[in-house]
Amino acid sequence: MAIESFGFNAAIAKLYGFTAVVQKSKAGHAAQREAIMTLAQLMAPMTPHLAEDIWATQGGTGLIINAPWPVADEAMLVEDTVTLPIQINGKRRSEIAVPADMSKEEIEKLALADQAVIKALDGGSPKKLIVVPGRIVNVVV
Repeated sequence: MAIESFGFNAAIAKLYGFTAVVQKSKAGHAAQREAIMTLAQLMAPMTPHLAEDIWATQGGTGLIINAPWPVADEAMLVEDTVTLPIQINGKRRSEIAVPADMSKEEIEKLALADQAVIKALDGGSPKKLIVVPGRIVNVVV
């Protein structure tokens, strides 16, 4: 998306994120090499010289410009879990990881069981509890 709209800074930021994931990955050598080769292909429109160097170093054949563009596996793009920040009186104090399809009521229960929320409530109940599924939990004390 960022490339099509000429948002090169946004595209480079996404590639930095991809690089961080690859760096932290505990995947095997073959999987990491494949990820690096894909990274090089995604970099090529913005940084062609660097991408060609990575491509050659990793054993790519021919020029990177002639390699077929990587195809995303749609099944891998679906997130099973989502991390929701918990704000208490407008300040981020904690976060919870929940299934992406969890109901609002279940998210409320988990949020109220969080240690930071329990500490902030100090035995009382919240004035307001706002849950935006997939985005945020806001507790007003």
